[in-house]
Amino acid sequence: MWAAEYNEVFFTDESRICVQHHDGRIQVWRHRGERMLNSCVMHRHTGPAPGIMVWGGIGYHSRTPLVRIAGTLNSQRCNSEVLKPVFLPYIQGLATSIFRQDNVQPHVAHIVQRFFFNHQIEFLPWPARSPDLSPIENMWSMVAQRFT
Repeated sequence: MWAAEYNEVFFTDESRICVQHHDGRIQVWRHRGERMLNSCVMHRHTGPAPGIMVWGGIGYHSRTPLVRIAGTLNSQRCNSEVLKPVFLPYIQGLATSIFRQDNVQPHVAHIVQRFFFNHQIEFLPWPARSPDLSPIENMWSMVAQRFT
């Protein structure tokens, strides 16, 4: 029975996707005494990797468009750049849906909770600081692979 209900759950999340992923591991073969020779040393960038922040949602039969988020997502920007223009029209187009999100700060802020209450959006209960077992995490891995 729960499998049919689970098909109605709609998952959303945001993720930072690195556009130039490099884990820094390189196989190097060198002879004794060559360790510090310029030809055996590879300089690498150690600062933040270039990337983009995106928001998206998936359901059993559907997905939202990806929304690029410039900078840091806070509750005001979540409301004005994601929930009103993308999330609301999308979820209203579904016959039935139960919304599931993680409990990060922008999602639990009063302004965002009021938005959900005013639009009568049903939630799947999810405890704070729980392991994130959402299937959308697998989707982020697939999206990130396309960028690298």
